Amino acid sequence: MPFRAVVSAELAKLFGVLSHPMRIRIIEELKKEDLTVGTLKDIMGISHSAVSQQLAVLRSHHLVIEARQGRNVFYHLRKPDIAQWIMEGVSFISPDTSEVEKMMSAIKNVQTVWGEEEKAPPKKKKR
Repeated sequence: MPFRAVVSAELAKLFGVLSHPMRIRIIEELKKEDLTVGTLKDIMGISHSAVSQQLAVLRSHHLVIEARQGRNVFYHLRKPDIAQWIMEGVSFISPDTSEVEKMMSAIKNVQTVWGEEEKAPPKKKKR
């Protein structure tokens, strides 16, 4: 069934575009309002050229659209739902609380055991 292969390939391209942290941040910033390169630069704390480069990738994959208003170019999301979709993905990277609790317990146990070993006087070797 070739249609499955086509759809899988297109989704893989989308995930590839979304694989850069700066592109994810740009998408999340654009969900609130249309922004210029200069505003994105200030919000994100990166260079003008870095923002432009990431916007070019997002534009080439039809995720953002530019609109001229006088001398300014504003960028907006072609499909604003993508920002919400990305935020829903946060649940996949959030740690499982039971796993975190197990890890914290293990750390406390190790600190206790290893801490006691450091406090104990060194054992003398028999000759």
